Amino acid sequence: MEAGGSTGTRTTRFMMEGVGARVIRGPEWKWGKQDGGEGHVGTVRNFESPEEVVVVWDNGTAANYRCSGAFDLRILDSAPTGVKHDGTMCDTCRQQPIFGIRWKCAECGNYDLCSICYHGDKHHLRHRFFRIATPGSERVLLEPRRKSKKIAIRGIFPGARVVRGVDWQWEDQDGGNGRRGKVNEIQDWSAASPRSAAYVIWDNGAKNLYRVGFEGMADLKVVNDAKGQTVYRDHLPLLGEQGPGRTGPHGLQIGDQVNVDLELEIVQSLQHGHGGWTDGMFECLGTTGTVVGIDEDHDIVVSYPSGNRWTFNPAVLTKVQIPVPVTSSSSDNQTFAVGDLVQICNDIEKIKLLQRGHGEWAEAMAPTLGKIGRVQQIYHDGDLKVEVCSTSWTYNPQAVTKVASSDGSVSGNSSGERLSALLKKLFETHVSGDVNEELVKTAANGDAAKCEECLKRPEADVNGVFAGHTALQAASQNGHLEVIKILLRYKADVEIEDKDGDRAVHHAAFGDEPGVMALLAGAGADLNARNKRRQTALHIAVNKGHAGVVRTLLELGCHPSLQSVPAVLKYLGEESLHEMATVQVTGCSTQPPKLKRVYAGPGLATCGNPRGDSAAASRGCRARGLAQSPSRHRSDNTHAEWFFS
Repeated sequence: MEAGGSTGTRTTRFMMEGVGARVIRGPEWKWGKQDGGEGHVGTVRNFESPEEVVVVWDNGTAANYRCSGAFDLRILDSAPTGVKHDGTMCDTCRQQPIFGIRWKCAECGNYDLCSICYHGDKHHLRHRFFRIATPGSERVLLEPRRKSKKIAIRGIFPGARVVRGVDWQWEDQDGGNGRRGKVNEIQDWSAASPRSAAYVIWDNGAKNLYRVGFEGMADLKVVNDAKGQTVYRDHLPLLGEQGPGRTGPHGLQIGDQVNVDLELEIVQSLQHGHGGWTDGMFECLGTTGTVVGIDEDHDIVVSYPSGNRWTFNPAVLTKVQIPVPVTSSSSDNQTFAVGDLVQICNDIEKIKLLQRGHGEWAEAMAPTLGKIGRVQQIYHDGDLKVEVCSTSWTYNPQAVTKVASSDGSVSGNSSGERLSALLKKLFETHVSGDVNEELVKTAANGDAAKCEECLKRPEADVNGVFAGHTALQAASQNGHLEVIKILLRYKADVEIEDKDGDRAVHHAAFGDEPGVMALLAGAGADLNARNKRRQTALHIAVNKGHAGVVRTLLELGCHPSLQSVPAVLKYLGEESLHEMATVQVTGCSTQPPKLKRVYAGPGLATCGNPRGDSAAASRGCRARGLAQSPSRHRSDNTHAEWFFS
């Protein structure tokens, strides 16, 4: 059973989407030595979509790779994800149960090996084996090992020299940024996540355990790799090939919308042995949730608008039937090619429905509504990767309308208008006639004069919502002080929450806008307000490394029970901490942002030390600073700067 805090999502995250699996390059790899070379190892960080996965290689590089249709990766070891085969035992090393991939002899009765023993040439090499990636998954019959090729794997293994990695959050335990250590042994970060950590002895004499795969984290980066064991490369499963954890025998799959429609007493009874029941789960009654995971027992993990996740017996859940939107005849039978110009659907509710199962919908996509973009890639399932508004998103082909082909011909242009004239018209700012939409857009873009013009119109609502946000929230995140002053003069409500529970102060913290924070405080905003993740603006500012906002909040008298992290300010080069040095931020539940680009470099140290040095270490808040360079990516971070054109 799970709730929405940082500790609450651990158990099933391992089993969702293979996060934390250790991987090597696969049969369709075409990305040069981005991984470090053949046999070099990386960690599955997260899944962008059913087609793309983010991997952080042991050398520190991270990028998106294909895991559907084309397979860039092989799963070397899925044990760090927590996948286990209950009721099994390795007949050589006696591991019980077997974690990761199960290898079952096809010629002997009831004989199993774990991955270490299988690749270590235990049992008869002439015998064929079944590969069982996850409990209940398809058995794949393999050729005898005697006839198969072995390769050496390299990366963070005993003997490797390492420095702090992208998820480092252990202050200067290593002696400081750039200091080196030596991997002594690969160990378990927890009993539920074998082979997910490395024990390191630093050159300064310190010793500790660090995450290498646990929850997809990479605390370390290798500078001189070491050789691991040799493995039968072609016997390893392709990442995404079987899609474990996406669909269960009950017919539910990740992304489905579900309700709990049964009587409370029946639900409580059915929950026995399937995660149980607590009073916090009352929120699930009468509220639609989204399936985000299916565990090895085929129980269903459901996420709710509050941010909480709960595990259910599938018998409790009813799938919500989403009506299939009717596609207009103008977009029927559209065919697309790379380079085509397309216009994004302008109906936000319609596109949200269309995006389900097709890259999904993110609020940061709102600025693209009605805009023209260019097709960059066509996926095997027909989905389109479109460059629009200076970023790239994946769209359902039914959510776009082709306006010009890659050769420059205009779609359906019987009147012979020139392409340039059409595009000029289409690229103009879309005006729907909704004054609240116009108000939010002008506020986001910082156009104070136009903003006031909108507010003078009788139908204008200063607290009107467009794309899930008010004008004040949009202006606060982008730091438009003059716009904010106008909005406050027209009595804008500083305490309105968006769907995540974020108020204007939270948006100012996200945007690193201390001036906005002071302005909002002067208007009576509650600086200690918490969003649905139980975060205050101070939590967010510390987590993002926004020292100016942290200082401003403390100077404005944030609640004394909310503590700030002196380590962050010190790391950011603050000379004088004054009274701030005595406080420390607690309760941060922010998950690390998804990686969208190739990058290398450490995160900013915040709080806690690994394992025994801090009780809160593994759930500590983290401020991240990643030097990024372009790569294949689907989108920018959700809390990107607002921009409407």
